[in-house]
Amino acid sequence: MWKNKHYRHTFLIAAISACLPAAIIGLFVYILGTANIEAEAKRTHQQQVAYATERIDSNLAHLETVLAQWSFNLNLSNTYGNLDVEKDFYNIQQVIFKSLTWIKSSDQLIEDVSLYLDKQEVLIKENKGILRFDSRDALEAYRSLISYQRDIFWTDTISKNANSAPYMLVVRLSGGVGPTEAALIVEINAKQLNRLIGELEPGGGGSKLLMQQDGKYISLGRDGSAAPSELDLFVTEVVKGQGQDRDSVIESWKGQTFSVSFGKMKRIGHIWTVATATPLEQLTEPVRLLSRVVFYAGCAGLLLALGLSWLASRQLYRPIRRLVLLLRSGKRSAEGTDEIDYIASEWKHLSRESQILQERLDTQLPSLRENFLLQLVQGHLYFLNDGEIADRMEQYGWDVQDKLHAVMVVQLHGLYHSEGKFSPGDEQLVTFAAANMVEEITSGKALEASVINYQDMTVGLLVRFRHDHAMEDVKAALYNLAEELAATLYSLLKVHTAVCVGKSTVSLRSIPDLFDDTRKALSHKRLNEQRQILYLDEMMPEGQHHITYPMETEKEIIHALRMGMEAELYRAMDDFLAVLQRQSVKELQVRQGLLQLYGNLRNAIMLAGFNPQQLDDGEMQWEQLIQLQDPDAVLQSIKRQLILPYIRELHVTQDVQLKQLVEKVLITIHEMYMKDISLEYCADLHGTYPKKLSLGFKQVTGSTFIDYLTNYRLDTAKRLLVETDEKINDIAVQVGYQPPYFNRIFKKNEGITPGQYREKQNGAQTTVF
Repeated sequence: MWKNKHYRHTFLIAAISACLPAAIIGLFVYILGTANIEAEAKRTHQQQVAYATERIDSNLAHLETVLAQWSFNLNLSNTYGNLDVEKDFYNIQQVIFKSLTWIKSSDQLIEDVSLYLDKQEVLIKENKGILRFDSRDALEAYRSLISYQRDIFWTDTISKNANSAPYMLVVRLSGGVGPTEAALIVEINAKQLNRLIGELEPGGGGSKLLMQQDGKYISLGRDGSAAPSELDLFVTEVVKGQGQDRDSVIESWKGQTFSVSFGKMKRIGHIWTVATATPLEQLTEPVRLLSRVVFYAGCAGLLLALGLSWLASRQLYRPIRRLVLLLRSGKRSAEGTDEIDYIASEWKHLSRESQILQERLDTQLPSLRENFLLQLVQGHLYFLNDGEIADRMEQYGWDVQDKLHAVMVVQLHGLYHSEGKFSPGDEQLVTFAAANMVEEITSGKALEASVINYQDMTVGLLVRFRHDHAMEDVKAALYNLAEELAATLYSLLKVHTAVCVGKSTVSLRSIPDLFDDTRKALSHKRLNEQRQILYLDEMMPEGQHHITYPMETEKEIIHALRMGMEAELYRAMDDFLAVLQRQSVKELQVRQGLLQLYGNLRNAIMLAGFNPQQLDDGEMQWEQLIQLQDPDAVLQSIKRQLILPYIRELHVTQDVQLKQLVEKVLITIHEMYMKDISLEYCADLHGTYPKKLSLGFKQVTGSTFIDYLTNYRLDTAKRLLVETDEKINDIAVQVGYQPPYFNRIFKKNEGITPGQYREKQNGAQTTVF
């Protein structure tokens, strides 16, 4: 493989493509990325400090809130005002000690809880009981607490045990209408407070502290240390020199750089400051490690890239070899041949074939568009919603998005008065000429219009406007166009011309109904008038009365009836009754609606070519329905005596028609199998829709359309392989396949290649001979 020139080029390109970007990226990451990572590490540290500060503030605020709530529970006016601490053992044991125990267990920051009673001059502790003061100075220190200006405050004026923080929380207890006679004193657990402060700088190489606004230390974030270190004093001076409530600065101390972050929080009557100093080396240590990892990983990546380039070049070259082998129908190329040049020549050949197929499609597209539009306006595509119809129309080249669709129908009559130009039997010729004239007139006006040739002296016109077009402008354009069409067609064809301007809609599903209404309105034309214009809006004005009749559901019923879809028909009839009962107030209105439906069903059956009198043997009469009081009974009678006989008769007729349709499609396949034909093409060609043709084809032949077409092509190819000496590629084209695809599909169905099949059949014939 290395001898091949294209493979060597592929390997070099893969190696350069893999190694060069990796080297450049590694260099930029090492030089530029390190600085960004360091900055990001600093920002992350600042965010961590801010989060820890908020957590400390939240814990202290929670403690203050808990103590404030307990102050309301310990009411001295009824319990402790005249308490005799020597005799009233029950109240002290059951109330005070339990309350102090509960208070201590309510927050993990609480080390000890005491209750000072001023009148009794005692201090009650949760863990030591009732204590008397051994000196007057000690008593005065506690007595000063109840005369403080705030009911709850922080203080460091009272002695405490070694496990408590320097500051304690004091809550003055209300004495009812009299002065305050007691105070609740809570000492803070020093270890718990140090643990909270220690979270500010978990590395251990810096400083972290909590201090008062006057510089007194509350916690140094470590246990067993009462005196601040030199770094703590340095951080204190840095923080005092800052005017902001929250900031982060870079400072140098003893040749080392620190990131100093601090935040202030408001306590009751005080401002406490949380500060931390972390060495930058400690923050950037992961960055330096990451930089070294990136460097070594880059070197390893370059080596790996070379190996992967070798593998990638082989993988990249493998599809080229497979493509060449595929294009050469399984024959291996000789060494030294240029595969790229060969692929280019084959591509040109395939491009020519594609151009030929496109030209065939362009030739057939107008007839496909005409057949599709005729099916749409005749209501055969009712099972599609607006989106599906729009997609189909866009596939055929129409722009229908955000459009207003206007309907117009031109009808020619008076052929016997055409001044000798035409004679009976020329109806299709006259309609064809009129359709061409209408198309020329609309194209000359730069209108988005589509012409429908009904082949019965009638021409339909579907005009599209922008959906935001003013209705007055739309009507004016349609009326002017109608006058020009009537004048032009009469002057050139010398036949009576009637033009009916229908209504407009934005719904593609409503187009068949609009054309149907417009064609029906032409029955009101005046026969002796040479040219005339009818306006559907003026002939059929819309009333303003509230209609409770479910017209949309009735349309679904009529469509299902025409198509013979029994399940959908019965479901729609049940929905019709449900909607009618929901919208109508009186039972009489429901019965009248069902009678209206019955009449429309009979009319639809007659339009389909069936006689309702023969279907029900004359048994189903209006009088019978009128006598039925229950609406459900009326609906069931319609189903049983009208719908069911019609469906049976329709299925018999459809089976015959379906067989005739499939026979026509089989003739088309036998005549055009060598061309690019499809199920959709045959459906449009024979005036039906793909789903109906697919189901009918399977029902009649027992095979799908594509399987039948493939088998017919392959059978023809096998006959040519045996009976002729033509090249396999030529045979493939004759049966409608490109040579590479023909080889694959032949081997998939027969298990051997076309060449092997020819050799096998020729060998069998020789043996027999």
